Amino acid sequence: MNRQFATELQEPIQFGIGIHAGEVIIGDIGFRDHTVFTALGDAVNVAARLQDMTKALNCTIVVSEEVCKNAGIAPDRLMRTEVSIRGRDQPMSVCAVTDPTSLAGLLEQKTAASGRERAVSAPGLA
Repeated sequence: MNRQFATELQEPIQFGIGIHAGEVIIGDIGFRDHTVFTALGDAVNVAARLQDMTKALNCTIVVSEEVCKNAGIAPDRLMRTEVSIRGRDQPMSVCAVTDPTSLAGLLEQKTAASGRERAVSAPGLA
């Protein structure tokens, strides 16, 4: 979009994404015709705070180390740092991603490796 609208934009469009996982409550909140579909819970709050940290960390995506572990991404493949999260007593380990395609590449590598492991270990395959 920045290339497409370069002549019309004074500054390029930028974005930040915070990724965390946990239990949440989702659904329509409100009354009668004034409802909105939303998610509530600690994981949502942490993800929002991580998203806000993209500015301070000068990156596009901040992913909690917990999510990296669950996704099978080695934290040493990304820039790792400790951050304080408002409302939490202990600092949290996060991985900062400056180029979103690098995270996508790591996830693709993990998915491809996982598929090869399944294919090798699948019964009946020679």
